[in-house]
Amino acid sequence: MMVRITALLLLLVVFVSFGKEKDWKLYDKIVLVVNGQPVLKSELELAMQWFGIKDRKEAAKKLIDQILVAQAAEKSGIRVSPKEVEEAIARIARANNLGSVEEFKKKLEEENLSYTEFKDLVKRELLIQRYIQIHLRRVLFGGIKEGKQVKLRKVRIIFLSSKDKDFKEKYRFLRENLKPENFSELAKKYSDDPITAEKGGLLGEVKKGDLIKKLDEAIWNKKPGEIFEVPVKNGVYFVYIESEKEQMINQQPTGEEITKKLKQEYEIQLNKLRQQATIEYLDKSLQ
Repeated sequence: MMVRITALLLLLVVFVSFGKEKDWKLYDKIVLVVNGQPVLKSELELAMQWFGIKDRKEAAKKLIDQILVAQAAEKSGIRVSPKEVEEAIARIARANNLGSVEEFKKKLEEENLSYTEFKDLVKRELLIQRYIQIHLRRVLFGGIKEGKQVKLRKVRIIFLSSKDKDFKEKYRFLRENLKPENFSELAKKYSDDPITAEKGGLLGEVKKGDLIKKLDEAIWNKKPGEIFEVPVKNGVYFVYIESEKEQMINQQPTGEEITKKLKQEYEIQLNKLRQQATIEYLDKSLQ
């Protein structure tokens, strides 16, 4: 039982090996050359197990793509240290219930697979991961600010709870005496919302849609400078729109959006690499 890391998702997942090569030979041969980099028959057989593909031609395509992106990563200055490769292999070993890298090496030997070639394959996968996370993120998001101009209103509130035994008296007093200049002071004294009360009723700067529907609609149907009431099920809000301004709000893409964009950019870059690549098929059956 072995594990592979897919080029895009780069997650450790278990795959079933094909078992020992029945016709394993003591010699190897070059089957492909990718931009001057030779690919051995044994590397292709390892890739078939890594990618979980039985068709040699299809596995060759996946292997070529992997090599192309790894080459592009190194050209971009991206590096992976031998220690990082060893640590990744140790994680793969543990994922396969093997106690050490040495045990994993023996498992590879039992399946007639080269540990050196396996290290090269893991290194390429780590390069691809870093290429996506560093280079492609820089291409997509570096220096680009996505956002939109929105209106923000600075709002202060006083909430009176209808459960308060003095509700009617407080309500009558505030209705008759509230003014912009004393709103903050009276909020501290009378508001039943302790969080905003200690800040003089300051709710903060809000944009349309930030608050509960009833408050939101009332605030955006009034003009800055107005004081008004918004009755709710458990009491009443006195609301003061202190000011209004326009501001550019950055819209950070969500995790799903980032993943989608990275996948799209990965395919774009991979197609470019394919078009620019020089591939020699010494084994014509792989074309």
